[in-house]
Amino acid sequence: MTFGARFFLIFSLVTAVALAWPQSGHAFTLDAAEKAVLDGQAAQVIPQLEAYAPKSQTEALRRLWILGVANARAGRPDAAVAPLSKLVAQVPANPMFRLELAGALVASGQHKRARYHLEQVKGADLPPQVQTQVQNQIDRLERSKNWQGYFRFALTPESNAARRTQAETVNLGGLVFNINPNAREEPATGVELGFGLAALPMIGERTRARFGIDAQARLFDGRAPDDVFLRATAGIVHFDQSGRRLTADVFATQRRLDNSTYTRSQGLALGYGFALGQRARLSFGVQHEQLSYVQSAYDVRRAAANVQLAYAASAQLVLRAGARFENRSSAYSLAAGHAQGLSIGGDYTFVGGLRVGLDLSYDHNDFDGIHPLYGVQRMDRKTAATVHITNQNWSYRGFAPVIKFGVERQNSNIVINSYRNVSTSLGVTRSF
Repeated sequence: MTFGARFFLIFSLVTAVALAWPQSGHAFTLDAAEKAVLDGQAAQVIPQLEAYAPKSQTEALRRLWILGVANARAGRPDAAVAPLSKLVAQVPANPMFRLELAGALVASGQHKRARYHLEQVKGADLPPQVQTQVQNQIDRLERSKNWQGYFRFALTPESNAARRTQAETVNLGGLVFNINPNAREEPATGVELGFGLAALPMIGERTRARFGIDAQARLFDGRAPDDVFLRATAGIVHFDQSGRRLTADVFATQRRLDNSTYTRSQGLALGYGFALGQRARLSFGVQHEQLSYVQSAYDVRRAAANVQLAYAASAQLVLRAGARFENRSSAYSLAAGHAQGLSIGGDYTFVGGLRVGLDLSYDHNDFDGIHPLYGVQRMDRKTAATVHITNQNWSYRGFAPVIKFGVERQNSNIVINSYRNVSTSLGVTRSF
């Protein structure tokens, strides 16, 4: 039985009183269909519900609800997803509709989408016992995974994909030099690919091992370097009964620029997350990494920490905020330093299924060494804004289109490290 089942009888009684359609002879009515579902005859009324032409917007919504529930009760969760998704798109603030959709998505194996709707519904004013059941279902979805992965593909036109300076000249010791045009900002169009896969074998009642690989690639048209990043991880994931989650991973990475190895690293990452009341979740992470720059032949020891807060303000609005801290030590003083960053953002789901997200960030990055040409310690200040747009009704066989618009600007006291970039990403993504 899905989460929405307990609400179905209440909904039926309310709508039966509020929406009383006259019945003549043996004409099909939504009242009759609803009663058939309650009497265990869901499969018999599905063809009539599919053929029924609603006479008003209220009838249209009621038909979608009954059709979705009828398919779910008839053991057809895949067929239940479409009408329930349309219903949630039209009435995104109704928690009952989201709970029923989440149940259908769980039954049809679409756990990623199910979890999204369960997280959204935490922002509604649900009774405490229902909130507890929602959190328990989220935890079960996490613990039940033996495999997880994702695939991403996007076209990415950018105004300055290589993050090069827009300056035309540089002043060194009072002498002005022209910057080579090939070293300045230039637009480029690329393809972005992402793939990840992880095995999660059970090693305890609430503990799983995790072995994963990730590959990210940004391939351009020759006006920016191709950038490929590979990561392998091995670790454990532990869940407890109250929704707390602990992760520990060792990892190794390699980054390649234009077919040449740029960096290699090995490290350890720890993560801890827990529910903060009924609507919020707080997560912490720490990481220690030994990073080697292959071509420049120097090493950097990097220690980092981050904290993130997510808050479901309503069934339509999710807010988030985060902070990060980083310290770098190296015998090469120009690479050593420290950084801090802040981010805020949120997602809002509109009537009709359109979901729009906005993320803003600010990073403060200082370097220890005195630059031999400029005679100063490098200081970078970076701001970024990203808008991402999708629609739950656009999903096809698990693939969801995503549109992103980004603006990024870095100001540095060393002119060649200042840049600006405007990007667009048109792509599809799928999680499994």
